[in-house]
Amino acid sequence: MQAKKASESESHLTWIVAPQDLNRHGTLFGGQLLALADRVAAMTALRHSRQDCVTVSIDKVDFLAPVHHGYILDMTARVHFTARTSMEIYVSAIAEEPRSGARELVCEAFFSFVAVDENNRPIPVPGVELETETDRRLNQEAQARYNARKAGKSHARTARMNKS
Repeated sequence: MQAKKASESESHLTWIVAPQDLNRHGTLFGGQLLALADRVAAMTALRHSRQDCVTVSIDKVDFLAPVHHGYILDMTARVHFTARTSMEIYVSAIAEEPRSGARELVCEAFFSFVAVDENNRPIPVPGVELETETDRRLNQEAQARYNARKAGKSHARTARMNKS
């Protein structure tokens, strides 16, 4: 399986924040932002693998600033790490005040997806060719997270209950 350039599967989603998207503070629900981020990450996973994919985890979500009614939300997702059957995808969200054009990074998150066959069993994905310094930095950080999970240290980042 031939590796793909990170830019080949990069995806974008643009959304205008409407009244039904707002919480009681008058800003975008965090859950709505995560749902949109999951959608754009899913598009990237599908483009990269050309297989059905499922979200397996969301890691390190940072809400950096509120998003107000009428703002335009631009989301970008890009693969920066792959293992045998999984991909880690960085999602960034930038909010734009439409009258002034002022733009601000409002959220960053890392999504992990696994490609699956018709029986929902993991299947191999192509590797990723890193193209930018940001790709390379994110890849190194993802490799460290992946190694920690494989070494059994995932308990440090999960709320799973012990099954007794």
